[in-house]
Amino acid sequence: MEVGYVGTHYVGGLGIWDPFIAKLASPTSPITVRDRNGVAYSITQNTVANEELRHQILGLSRKRGSRYSGNIGVAMYKSLQVTVSRRLHQGLYFQAAYTRSKTKDNVSGSLSTDELNATRAGQNGANIYNAQDNVQQNWARGDFDRPHRLVVSYSYDLPVPKSSFFQNQLFKGWSISGIVTYQSGLPFSVTDGTSGTAFGGGTGTGLLICRPAFDPLSPNNTANQTLSMPACVPGAITTVGSAVTSGRIQDRLVHYLNPNFISLAANVPFSPDNAKGYGNVPRNSFRGPFQQNWDVSLIKAFTVKESHQFTARMDVFNLWNHPIFRAPSNVALAQSPLTTTFGQITETAVPARLIQFGLTYRH
Repeated sequence: MEVGYVGTHYVGGLGIWDPFIAKLASPTSPITVRDRNGVAYSITQNTVANEELRHQILGLSRKRGSRYSGNIGVAMYKSLQVTVSRRLHQGLYFQAAYTRSKTKDNVSGSLSTDELNATRAGQNGANIYNAQDNVQQNWARGDFDRPHRLVVSYSYDLPVPKSSFFQNQLFKGWSISGIVTYQSGLPFSVTDGTSGTAFGGGTGTGLLICRPAFDPLSPNNTANQTLSMPACVPGAITTVGSAVTSGRIQDRLVHYLNPNFISLAANVPFSPDNAKGYGNVPRNSFRGPFQQNWDVSLIKAFTVKESHQFTARMDVFNLWNHPIFRAPSNVALAQSPLTTTFGQITETAVPARLIQFGLTYRH
């Protein structure tokens, strides 16, 4: 048995941000700009159209595609790691490894694409959510965080009684092996693609306020689940926990999240065209379903005329044929009514039970 603590901390990771986002104006705190002739103009409102003039560096508006890459990433990893093992003895090998860990950062690397782009729904790669000039407000559990992970691997050569009846090719040479995995789901964010228009765009994470009443839906739109979900008082303050539905995961596939408890970002002050700010839902504050998987192999070795060795095996992946679900595929808020797929789980992490057979020959 081995017990250990493993921790690491780094600074200087790659991140994408905009340290010079537009400032907000008001009648009491106007923003003054000058044209090429030196004529001064006073800006007292915040609109989508005048974001470029409110930007701290004229000509480098985010709306025009300006972004900055820099070594702004900070991360921390802590873990308790326990391993129990039995070395191969009398045909039995066994090892169980459990990790209790925590990963926190302000930007995470990519899981499936390049470092500069979002990786999958609800994860933002090396990009900053919400206010682009404040990298610390992005500090939260990282995209790779799995608090619990248990992996058990084993191999056993099945014993044969010494009775002469069993000392033949039919009973000898059998073995079984496998890997069992239990682990927490990965974290994700609820995103608001309509947010940040007052600052040139960027992706936000929604607002913890009960959504206004939904627009009337067609009575034929039976796929939309939002009307039958628990409601709250429009405008009331909500919590991250209230947006997560309860019960068996199989019963929550069409409403893993309750959209009634998260609103779109609010408008910024003094905005006649409803330019939006950002939300306040913490990054990666939600987590996908817990996952488990069993893979097993059954192996039979036999010899023909001493010089011909055969090994037949059957490998079974996802032995119990249980669906192992990913996080919801669509976590992007939108105008009311929401799309019917918001907060729904539509993908599994591994396929249904898969059985394969193999035969090898050695001479």
